[in-house]
Amino acid sequence: MASLSRRTVLAGLIWDGDPARGTSVFDGLEKEPGSITVVNDATHGQCFRYETWDNPDGTKERCESRGLRLPDGGVYRPGSGTLGEVQYLGWRANWTVNPNAGKWIAVYQFHISGESGSQAQSGPFVLRTLGDGKLYFQLTGPSGANKHIWSAPFPVDTWNSFAIGYKVSKGTDGWCEFYVNGKQQTFSNGQTRYPGPTLWGDHVNHKWGVYRSGGNNGHATALLNHAKLGRTYADVIA
Repeated sequence: MASLSRRTVLAGLIWDGDPARGTSVFDGLEKEPGSITVVNDATHGQCFRYETWDNPDGTKERCESRGLRLPDGGVYRPGSGTLGEVQYLGWRANWTVNPNAGKWIAVYQFHISGESGSQAQSGPFVLRTLGDGKLYFQLTGPSGANKHIWSAPFPVDTWNSFAIGYKVSKGTDGWCEFYVNGKQQTFSNGQTRYPGPTLWGDHVNHKWGVYRSGGNNGHATALLNHAKLGRTYADVIA
């Protein structure tokens, strides 16, 4: 469900994650354990800082923002009311994590909610490392089948811009695109678009931060700014 006026729907920009609004730009914060604050970066100004650390029992750690909240207090949730729409999400990120520890770490998720018992509980998109020094774009379908459709060396302690375009769909007409530092990426199918459903269950949430498996050690941080959701790539480029 999308709580938007017609005037907002017709605008190019759907949501602006301006750090000046604080963490109220998100629907919720998941800190298990962790902290999410607004800090000043010497290069890009105000940004969100996500930090997590070891759980005493050695289980996985999660420090993520969940969902998008509008200035009027309403929550924007891409669901059945947005079927057929094309949307673009753009942001800058700077990650201080260990991508070579042999353990997975997710730094962005387009995460399904309200799925049925027979459907995948995650996906359709995740940006993550498997602990092998690479950043992967993982695509998951409603049945739970998943594949890595793009990879590159994992960037650490440096700012990079990212954008994902997608068509909201429960069928084969759905697709995704991916951009890194202004350049559209080619997926494993040799194309710049990869087909597949992008919605099942009730709705999907955009999630940033650090979500990592047990066995990862020490503090990990992620910086985020210029996060925007719009109708075109031009609406959200950093």
